[in-house]
Amino acid sequence: MTKNDLGFSLFTAFITSIFLYPTLKTTNIYDKLPVPLVLLFLIFPAVSIIGMFLISVIAKKLPFLWQVTKFAQIGVLNTAIDFGILNFLIGLTQITSGIGIIFINATSFTTALINSYFWNKNWVFAGNKKSNFVTFAAVTLIGLSINTGVVYTFTTFIPPVIIKSPTLWANVAKLLATALSLVWNFTGYKLIVFKGTTAVKEAP
Repeated sequence: MTKNDLGFSLFTAFITSIFLYPTLKTTNIYDKLPVPLVLLFLIFPAVSIIGMFLISVIAKKLPFLWQVTKFAQIGVLNTAIDFGILNFLIGLTQITSGIGIIFINATSFTTALINSYFWNKNWVFAGNKKSNFVTFAAVTLIGLSINTGVVYTFTTFIPPVIIKSPTLWANVAKLLATALSLVWNFTGYKLIVFKGTTAVKEAP
């Protein structure tokens, strides 16, 4: 793992911790945490670095795994930003379903999109000079359609199962939506947007 990898990993882990706060607060998970929130700013980066180091060792024989791991870490950051803004806006507007949730979800997703492009271009798929934001955005907009469609369908047409809180149910829907759009995004980025980048070049 290079110094750049170490620095990027620490930075993204720290930013992830910051964006976790609105989600933890809005869903009332914050009050149930066994440790003070401030420890998350220490624990999360530490766990991230340890995990990245272990993967970098394994990836010496499986270079593709290193690229996938970096994509996953940026995916966690994007998810934290997406969820953080979503929950901040839910807390601000008290909107948890209907047409309103579409605009809220689109706002949070678009912010995460811009962040995603920067990190994927400059770290995950570094080396591809032909990629452009328009192609990236086109692929990601399909991901947005998948993401928003799942969130809207679940929160509007499917009543909460076991979970009574509409806010928490919106987050469950968002989690499923994120998983589905993540699969599409990695495939689209790898095969379309950053197709000139090889996994071997990404090996530590």
